[in-house]
Amino acid sequence: MNRTTALVAGLLVALVGCMQQQTTSRSQVAEDATDKDAINTVGAITVVGNVEPIPVHGVGLVHGLNGTGSSPTADSWRTMLEQAIRRAKGNPRELLDDPNKTTSLVLVSAVIPPGGRIGDRLDVEVSLPPGSKTTSLKGGTLLACDLQNVELASNARQALASSGIPVGKVPLASGSTLLSGSRLAIAEGKVVAGYDGPVKSTGEGGPDPADGPRVGRIWGGAKNGIDRPYYFMLNESTPQPRLAMVVAERLNAVFHATGDKITKTAEAKVQGKPLVIAYVPPAYRLNPSRFLLVARQIPLTPITGDSPYRKQLENDLLRPETSLLAAIKLEALGVDSRQALRVGLQSDEPWVRFASAESLAYLGHADGAKDLAELAEKHAALRTHCLTALASLDDAICLDQLAELMKKPDPQLRYGAFVALRSADENHEALRTQKTATRSYHLHQVAPDSPPLVHVCTDRRSEVVLFGSHLPIAGPFSIPLGNEFTVTARANSPTVTVTRIVLKNGEPTPVEVTCVADAAAVLKALAELGGTFAEAAMFVAAAKKADAFTCAVAFNANPRGLAIQQLALISRSDPSVERADKEVERVGREDGDIQTASYDLPTAADGVQANAKPAAAAALNREPGRLFGAKRPDGTDGDAPQSTSAPAPALNREPGRLLGRD
Repeated sequence: MNRTTALVAGLLVALVGCMQQQTTSRSQVAEDATDKDAINTVGAITVVGNVEPIPVHGVGLVHGLNGTGSSPTADSWRTMLEQAIRRAKGNPRELLDDPNKTTSLVLVSAVIPPGGRIGDRLDVEVSLPPGSKTTSLKGGTLLACDLQNVELASNARQALASSGIPVGKVPLASGSTLLSGSRLAIAEGKVVAGYDGPVKSTGEGGPDPADGPRVGRIWGGAKNGIDRPYYFMLNESTPQPRLAMVVAERLNAVFHATGDKITKTAEAKVQGKPLVIAYVPPAYRLNPSRFLLVARQIPLTPITGDSPYRKQLENDLLRPETSLLAAIKLEALGVDSRQALRVGLQSDEPWVRFASAESLAYLGHADGAKDLAELAEKHAALRTHCLTALASLDDAICLDQLAELMKKPDPQLRYGAFVALRSADENHEALRTQKTATRSYHLHQVAPDSPPLVHVCTDRRSEVVLFGSHLPIAGPFSIPLGNEFTVTARANSPTVTVTRIVLKNGEPTPVEVTCVADAAAVLKALAELGGTFAEAAMFVAAAKKADAFTCAVAFNANPRGLAIQQLALISRSDPSVERADKEVERVGREDGDIQTASYDLPTAADGVQANAKPAAAAALNREPGRLFGAKRPDGTDGDAPQSTSAPAPALNREPGRLLGRD
């Protein structure tokens, strides 16, 4: 790669997110353009850019395999890995050609989402290249691996041009040339394989344990190395640099009052095409789409306390059919809206209480914490929004409410509250987090004074959460877990025996651990013998199928919801929230594409499409702004998981081709 091409590749780090900009469908001046009090807003003169995820890829080495690895063939992947090993002062032949087959070359991929910050954790997919003789990645650990972005030279030229950088006479590489960018992330960690990826249901509440050992995940296994701010791009009709400075000033004025008083939220760039670079404020870290919604509603000029616009919003807040939109617009006016929102908490209407409490939380006030908890318990349609708002506000009152919700009987509610609390403070005393002996998954035992529930999460995190203090298991049963482990119990026995077959002097030898007949004890015994998350999850699924548990069991019981825009439309004809709750149940049973919500609010002319598929609410996870991913739930009846998570885009399996393109 010549010097010019290398320079362009470096520029791609900053510009790749701009290559595809999500534009809005209409200007956001007011809900009704004929309103005499209509005012100009940030959304009226801008569109949102830098909203596309950035796929990153690398070639890595997994070690610690139990004789299931292989020596890679002499191809481009091996050459790349050998170079990386030499840079780390290692011996390529010693590591790659291990006669004990404890290592394997792997392809590593992840996605950096929009709105991300340096240091954010990213989920990683680890897979094998075609022709690899490695039979399983189970039990392996990925050594530190650089992840880069790649792009076609033609796309790079287009990105530079669209950013105002002249490229007509620049000797850029030909359009079909593949450019490698800079290091954008570093991946490493324990690989979870054999269960966490796509699984086939046996139809009896258990997965196919033979599925997926050649593909692994490292949840949160990569560390993001770049900031991904949003861009507020001025419309073509209003490209004046002065307006960019006005937008930045208004964003800072509104969001500084609720967050970091030192760090700016927005900064105007007036060279080239004017734009505003905006970072997600701390209050919106779990819900960046909410930040964009609110930011686009910020008036370009400050609104006084006696403004007709503010008075109209305060009146609209108290009406169920307009409360959600009014609350967002009041939130966009800043902390001066607190008193009006507190009035909304006194309403008997659930929509009004919800809208008021949610906006108060994002404005930094816990006045509505109790209301959010009550609404999360009562209304499935509002649950994800309530839990996310409680987690977003760093306040002891909110965290206490989440801890109390973990004691409720509904699996989706209590696990959703657990995830929200973990996102707010992963060291909270109510979580009782511990790594298992094999360090391949998290085991929690929480809410000791609550109904017993065993919950297994295979989606975005390898985790078992035990609710309650006593989770008994009853025999008789004998449960094989792969080729090495067996869990057995006799009828009416107070103990369970966990057995693993290991090789001693070349001979298969059983090693046993006996423990009390309790789910927590069995899982710890499995880990003590070297069992990974695959064995833990398979045991829970098989024990449920055998009716060994005397308590409830659930897999991936993430709460589901509707986008705030869809809720706003439904609220116009559903004052009791009954229809919205039913709609959530309908969506929860579907397995279809969930469209991403736009950054606009519905207008008075928008209507509810009876047969339209509603967008899922943002949710909780390691991607910034997501607590509960928009994925198909398996329900709360405890059936084994149906993983539908879309894997990170895979690294091109054929050197010389860009991500599968000819």
